[in-house]
Amino acid sequence: MAPDQVVYRRYAPPPSARGIVEHLWVVRLPDGVVEREVLLPDGHGLVTVSVGVPGEHIDPLTQARTPDRSGIRGLADRAFVREQRGPSVRLGAQLDPVGLARMGVRAGAHEPVAVSAVLGAEVEDVCATALEQGRDADAAALLGSTLVAHAVPVPVGSPLEALGPVLRSVVEQRGLVRASDLARHADLAVGVLHREVVETLGITPEAFLAAVRFSAFVRDAVGPGPVRPQDVLAVLQWYLRAGYPPREVERFTGLSHLELRRLESGIAAALGVAA
Repeated sequence: MAPDQVVYRRYAPPPSARGIVEHLWVVRLPDGVVEREVLLPDGHGLVTVSVGVPGEHIDPLTQARTPDRSGIRGLADRAFVREQRGPSVRLGAQLDPVGLARMGVRAGAHEPVAVSAVLGAEVEDVCATALEQGRDADAAALLGSTLVAHAVPVPVGSPLEALGPVLRSVVEQRGLVRASDLARHADLAVGVLHREVVETLGITPEAFLAAVRFSAFVRDAVGPGPVRPQDVLAVLQWYLRAGYPPREVERFTGLSHLELRRLESGIAAALGVAA
C-alpha cells in the first residue's frame, strides 16, 4: 500500500444479521490526506466507530459544520458532505432499514446516539483497539455480532413485520414506487402506514422514497464505495443541463429541479469550486 493511499475494505455481516446489518466496512486515511465524500440518504441507518482525527459533516444547504465522531445515526432525508483528515480509521455498519427499530433505538440522522449508550463502552473500546492494531476484520466481526445480539425478534403480526420486506423492496426498486403502493403491499391503511413509518424510521414515507430515489440516481453514475463530491457534482451538473421536464426530474431523482440546483451549489461551495 502506498503511504498516501486511502484504503476501503468491505466485510460481510454474520449469517444471523439478516434484517439488522447489511454490510460492514473499514476506511483508513494516512496522515496528511484529506478526503471528502457525499453521505447519501440511502434508506439505511449507520453505526460507526472512529479512531484518530474526527471528521466533519458539512450541510450543503447552509455550509454549517458539525463534528462527526463515533455514533449511531438514523435514516437521513438529504445528502451531506463529509470531510476527513488523516490519520484516521473508521469502522461502519450499514443497517437494514428496520435495523434500529429492531434494537429499540431512536436516532436522528444528524443527531447521532453514542455507540456506548446502546452497545456499551467495552464494545466500542475493543473495536477501537482492534482498528489501532490493524485487525480490521476482527473489529468488523465484533461490531456485527454485537449489533445482532442487541436486536430483538420482530413480533409476529406486528406492523414492523409488515414494514421490513416492504422497505427493502423500496431500496431494490430504487424508490420508484408511491406511498400508496407501500400501504397496499404492507396491507395497511395509508394513514397507518404513515404513522408506522415515522415511528419506525423517524422520517415520512414520502421522504424515505425521495431519499432512496436520489441515492439510486447517484449510485447509477458513481458505483459502489465512498462517493466523491466531485463525482456527484459532475452528475448533477450533467443532469441539470440535460433539460429534462421538471416532473421527470423529481420522479427520477427524488428532488425538484430547484432542490438539485441548491444541492449542486452547496456541494461546489463545500469543495471551494464554482458551480
